[in-house]
Amino acid sequence: MTEFSLEYLYRNLKNALRGVAEAPDFEARELLRHLFSVTPADILLDKKLRLTDEQLQRILELTRRRLDHEPLQYLVGSWEFFGRDFLVGEGVLIPRPDTEVLAEQVLAFLRGRERPRVLELCGGSGCLSATVALEHPGAEVTSVEKSPEAFAYLERNCRELKSGVHCVLGDALDPAVVEGSFDCILANPPYLTRKDMDELVPEVRREPVMALYGEEDGLFFYRELTKIWKDRLKKGGLLAYEIGMGQHDAVAEILRTNGLNSICQTRDYSGIIRVLTAVK
Repeated sequence: MTEFSLEYLYRNLKNALRGVAEAPDFEARELLRHLFSVTPADILLDKKLRLTDEQLQRILELTRRRLDHEPLQYLVGSWEFFGRDFLVGEGVLIPRPDTEVLAEQVLAFLRGRERPRVLELCGGSGCLSATVALEHPGAEVTSVEKSPEAFAYLERNCRELKSGVHCVLGDALDPAVVEGSFDCILANPPYLTRKDMDELVPEVRREPVMALYGEEDGLFFYRELTKIWKDRLKKGGLLAYEIGMGQHDAVAEILRTNGLNSICQTRDYSGIIRVLTAVK
């Protein structure tokens, strides 16, 4: 075993990541936290670590993978959403802070409702479904995901968080995938355009295309999901979508064309209109 200064490891990791990371200091801290369960205070106090050859090789391997533009979230294996950690890895969309706005809008709508039925389409990691179920314990939440790779994360996250979410492996474009009507239907569907896909940074290119690409204009899933699922909303029920930057007018028109009203736009933490909701 060899003794290393934490500050030395942090400084070298940070310098190595400068070419790929927007925030190399943050990523260096996250990798050290993941590898050795150390805190920022431990680094500041320059605590010492005794590392085996295997641990040193692990640092080098994760650094190499990050320099190859593998997302940090995949390297550490989990990411925080709404104060909880969700397992992530190759094949599943990484939870993002902007999506918390969708969870907030759904939870605000459900407030005061004792046993609402909630359906999430394109469930991914389960971050939305599990959050809604855990923050509103009376809700009966079902989450549908088509990709077997993503479904494995959805099922495991919902189970390990004891969320009670019913996970369904199936196609959100098939109305027979679940039965009954719902008080709320929500989705963060693929919404990137062909132009968006061509301009993706290398890290996002490592995420599953089927969770990103919304066909040529980015609106395919809004058109299809709204048409398919509007009749499964109860009267007074809420349809809630995360949308891409600048898509609010087009998605609002889709909602209006399908007979939904009380359309509301909500901005994310960067001031971009990120969520559209409508009532049946």
